[in-house]
Amino acid sequence: MDISFFNKKILENVNSFEEPFASNITKALDILAISGNEISLPHSKSLGRGLFELRCLGTGVRIFYAFSKQEAVVLHIVLKKQAKILKRDLELARKRQKQLA
Repeated sequence: MDISFFNKKILENVNSFEEPFASNITKALDILAISGNEISLPHSKSLGRGLFELRCLGTGVRIFYAFSKQEAVVLHIVLKKQAKILKRDLELARKRQKQLA
């Protein structure tokens, strides 16, 4: 499955991570590309209404994505510093998801 980025800034943000984050992000995106919509826990979790959270295991990095046509679109990426996803991050991902349609 192809993976695209909602905008150039997200791709730049993904590329700005240093090790060990960078290799874990690459691995998680590779798993998504190979598994497509068959991906499941512990790698990915549904957040409802077609929005998903890709987990970069062991790093706290979360990648929000949705499926559009025949590709996965990365909508937002965050480094979690708390147990819960911040409301503003979830709202931003949902806003971008709506713009895909």
